Amino acid sequence: MAGLKDAKLLGGIGAILALIPYISIIGYILVLISLKFISDETKNSSIFNNALYGIIFVILGISLSFYSLFSIGFSIFNNFLIPFVIGLIIVSAILLIIGVYFFKKSLDDTGNTFNISYFKTAGLLYFIGAILTFILIGAFIILIANIFLIIAFFSLPEQYAQPSQTQQQI
Repeated sequence: MAGLKDAKLLGGIGAILALIPYISIIGYILVLISLKFISDETKNSSIFNNALYGIIFVILGISLSFYSLFSIGFSIFNNFLIPFVIGLIIVSAILLIIGVYFFKKSLDDTGNTFNISYFKTAGLLYFIGAILTFILIGAFIILIANIFLIIAFFSLPEQYAQPSQTQQQI
């Protein structure tokens, strides 16, 4: 069974790879695997579940946005399709924002579990960046979020200390 040491390494490397175009998908897969290891180690299933929901929504949003880009070519020749394409773009934007919100919740849970605020900061910056991506400043904010995510993963402890029963009640 993989532990926090593996999660720390995979998450850190994944966050670094997420900065590189065309390889970033591999990086986000490694981050997802790392969050699964963290979820298993801490017995907090919401960490992985929220990350997985986020990834699913982001993939749906990206797929729909690519479909709408291909549809733009056809809509030039048919004015009837223009509102349809605009609707697709709006729906894909909503799906992307919902996906990033779930990813933010996963990072918030991780940050709260380990008391590492870099996770929560990265999640917030991802969310703000996703909203502002449509005016182009969001890409820069997402870049900063990735840097915070790298720092967060490499700040993880080697082992998870279970909170005692009295700490859980407080």
